[in-house]
Amino acid sequence: MLSPCLACLVAMLLLLCRVASSQYSSDQCSWRGSGLTHEAHARDVEQVYLRCSQGSLEWLYPTGAIIINLRPNTVSQATGRLTACIKPAADSRGSNIYLEKGGELRLLLREQEQAQGRVHCFGLQEGALFVEAASHQDISRKITAFQYELFSGDRRGPELHSLT
Repeated sequence: MLSPCLACLVAMLLLLCRVASSQYSSDQCSWRGSGLTHEAHARDVEQVYLRCSQGSLEWLYPTGAIIINLRPNTVSQATGRLTACIKPAADSRGSNIYLEKGGELRLLLREQEQAQGRVHCFGLQEGALFVEAASHQDISRKITAFQYELFSGDRRGPELHSLT
């Protein structure tokens, strides 16, 4: 049996764990987070793993950067030949989106281009998504949001019904 002090300490630790985990939500398909929880660590890079064939990302008040690792929920020989497509939300802004591989960044989508809502596709072998917050003094009303879909086949992707 736990002493009253130890029981209180365990209860406080559980509460702190719940608060910490509620700052970011992630199921295996979608992620929602806030840069406000990392504002003091604006130069930190958070790793996000999304393991579904389709889902979404919503990053409120972006600060610092996040790396998004897109993977299918099952591993097969075709995994290396998968294509990922992202479609930014019409109100998406506050960051630039790159492809990162081996420490090299290649610009995929500028902040200003996101509002156009065009679908952008790339092969998973080209790297992970690196989403870097654009430098703004005022981060209010900045939300980076997009839908993604993974599929095998040509980059033009006639299968992209859910994104178009």
